[in-house]
Amino acid sequence: MFEIRKVNPNEVDEALELALEVFLEFEAPDYKPQGVETFKGFIGDEKIIQGFMSGRCPMFAAFENGKMAGLIGMRENKTHINLVFVKKEYQRKGIATELFRYLLSELRRENPELSEITLNSSPYGLPFYLRLGFVPQSEELEEDGIRYTPMKFFIK
Repeated sequence: MFEIRKVNPNEVDEALELALEVFLEFEAPDYKPQGVETFKGFIGDEKIIQGFMSGRCPMFAAFENGKMAGLIGMRENKTHINLVFVKKEYQRKGIATELFRYLLSELRRENPELSEITLNSSPYGLPFYLRLGFVPQSEELEEDGIRYTPMKFFIK
């Protein structure tokens, strides 16, 4: 049984370490070295870290027996998901789906008028986001070595 809740400021470093660990294992092999460095720069950016620590940028995590298993995070605008990562041993157990549903319910509670959210899917995550109902907005793109497909989820 997993507990899903907002990440506390003192857990942000752990969450970003989890993101890096999972990125290096599952996504980095699909990227050029520049893309790996771009991602490391993103999660190490002080503005990003402060956004999560202050709560301006929502971040939620799934915990099992107090151990962080996965996370989901958004930009400050609360319309774009910028992090979704689940540790290897917890993948394919529905955690990312539950994190997304939890985030969606929080967003709807806070802003009932919200009609869509976006994300940029890595090649590794694309099948998962398609199953959730995200719709690709273009073909795969590459920027600063990061390969991604812009996607949109329409909230009903």
